[in-house]
Amino acid sequence: MTEANTTANGHPVPTMPVFYSRPRPVNAIVDRGRSLSPRVDFAFARGTNSVVLNAVEFPHAARTYPIVFTTGEPRAAIAVLGLETSENLFVTAAGTWQNNTYVPAYVRRYPFILMEQPDKNEFVLCIDEDAGLLSISDERPLFQKDAPTQLVRDALTFCREFQEQTAGTAAFVKALVEHDLLVQNEARVALNSGKQMTLRDFNVVDEAKFNALPDEVFIEWRRRGWLHLVYCHLLSMANWSNLVELAATRA
Repeated sequence: MTEANTTANGHPVPTMPVFYSRPRPVNAIVDRGRSLSPRVDFAFARGTNSVVLNAVEFPHAARTYPIVFTTGEPRAAIAVLGLETSENLFVTAAGTWQNNTYVPAYVRRYPFILMEQPDKNEFVLCIDEDAGLLSISDERPLFQKDAPTQLVRDALTFCREFQEQTAGTAAFVKALVEHDLLVQNEARVALNSGKQMTLRDFNVVDEAKFNALPDEVFIEWRRRGWLHLVYCHLLSMANWSNLVELAATRA
């Protein structure tokens, strides 16, 4: 979910989360007189074929996307958005999201994000300077008299909740790994054009191993609300055909 970069002398530079290229703290001085554009434009997500998904989103996302798990660190759940690399089948040519489909929270969070500050044990609300959504106006200001507006307060709340949900999801995925339930898998799809594709490098839950878990583990997972997450994941595997149908409409 991140891209590695190096400086001219070969030293690594910090990687940026998907979508973000120049995030910086929201600041009453820097952002004085600036407003956030009201337009809903998901063009920034057009080149991403998967995004991180939090557990609370599984019931909604399972209706549309295959939900799978990463094979490398950090282990995470992801929603598959496209069959090709750098392809999101749910962003239309007009930049809107496909009608009647759930928009993952990772996408809805943009252009805001919580980021840890260097040399400080704290997170601050940041905005991607390269989002192209800021302008000098008073339509949807970020600050009024140096105080954050409701827009900024809502963004901070959303980002905090997203971060908390990410931590909870990490505990669920860690449990899947500890019980050896995640196995390598691949999806073979045939497009209307006749092109055959095989998607690899993702994990799924081994249903037989899941059903063989000890009773005490099932009871614990039921208590923690994890059983339905596994069922949502398993049911979501039927959505590979949704991606094929969408790909056919783009051909």
